[in-house]
Amino acid sequence: MTREAEILSVGRQILLSEGLRAITTGEVARRARVSKKTLYSLFPSKDALVEAVVVSFIQANLARWDEVLEGEKTAMDRIIASLDLVTRFLPQIQTTVIEQVGRIAPSLWEKIDAMRLERVARLRDLMEQAQRDGFLRDDIDPAHWFLLLTATIRSALTPAVLLETRIPLPTLVHALETIYGDGLLTEKGRRYVAAKKKENR
Repeated sequence: MTREAEILSVGRQILLSEGLRAITTGEVARRARVSKKTLYSLFPSKDALVEAVVVSFIQANLARWDEVLEGEKTAMDRIIASLDLVTRFLPQIQTTVIEQVGRIAPSLWEKIDAMRLERVARLRDLMEQAQRDGFLRDDIDPAHWFLLLTATIRSALTPAVLLETRIPLPTLVHALETIYGDGLLTEKGRRYVAAKKKENR
């Protein structure tokens, strides 16, 4: 493991166990067993270090979603797996980070937002294939679905809204899945999703 990777690993551990405020250059250098001079040669300021830690944390956890999106399963199976991942796992990871970023480093939110919307955009391509396969309604243009979904994500699933409303992120994500997912299914799609849910119990 390179020194940079080790420093980021230590930073992620601190983020999870103690929160964003606990990430200081001194503490990270101490735990990573590097000098401050070495740390500053890689991360020129505390803000640069915090940003790198948060971005690497999000990227590491989005890697699971990337594996699903880039897999060899059918388009519908990848859509189902993506929604399952987002509904069950990502909220547990993101709640802590989103709230802390919203309070401490709000400028980082733009990067996090771009990373998650990049994955949502890839779902649009899968949706087009699932439509051709008869699982999703063909009277809804994927471009319109994508526009509405991204607008909702950007306006509702944000640090400001989560902090103000105190609605749990998993609750909002489940509502999003129901509104923008279930309503797209054809009868064939509903039967297929029901069978997959039964299979995965």
